[in-house]
Amino acid sequence: MARPELLLLAGGIRPGSLNEKLIGCAVQAARDRGLPATRLSLADYRLPLFGAEALSIDEVPEALALKAMFRRHDAVIIASPEHNGSVTAMLKNALDWISCPGEGEAAQAYGAFRRKPFAMLSASSSPFGGLRGLSQLRQILTTVNAWVVPEQLSVPHAHRAFDATGNLADPLLRTLLDELVDTVAGAARHRATEGN
Repeated sequence: MARPELLLLAGGIRPGSLNEKLIGCAVQAARDRGLPATRLSLADYRLPLFGAEALSIDEVPEALALKAMFRRHDAVIIASPEHNGSVTAMLKNALDWISCPGEGEAAQAYGAFRRKPFAMLSASSSPFGGLRGLSQLRQILTTVNAWVVPEQLSVPHAHRAFDATGNLADPLLRTLLDELVDTVAGAARHRATEGN
């Protein structure tokens, strides 16, 4: 696999949010490397609250479409806002729906995640950069058998981290983001070589 296809999304939908800016930088870093990069918005998928109604994923077309997007790509990068020390309710709800097996998929539980490489980012105006939320996201993703790369990027004081064009102003942060994109793309190539 020469050019793994990456799926990139922010864990919230507020326009112009810090994590929307950060995922935009990741999309650009991927494209600068010649990697096919699809930017997904959770706003495009109106999902009911998982478990609130007795619905299977086969009854929720938008959940099926979102799951298909995850299946179709070789690796995923998520920029996750931190809400009360965890991930957003919207992101958790989406991950719950994607992990739900469809009809005839009982043996393929977590099929959209299994051994798929994931990378995690977070931007926060706090001095911790959303680290607590990333810890929770890592736990969720590993529970559903995703292959989360060890490296992650958190951007503290993110309200000052972007320049007027929306790029990361700090050269070190830009380098770390580039390296993280390289890492998750390399993990996807490795997975393809293993045939897992």
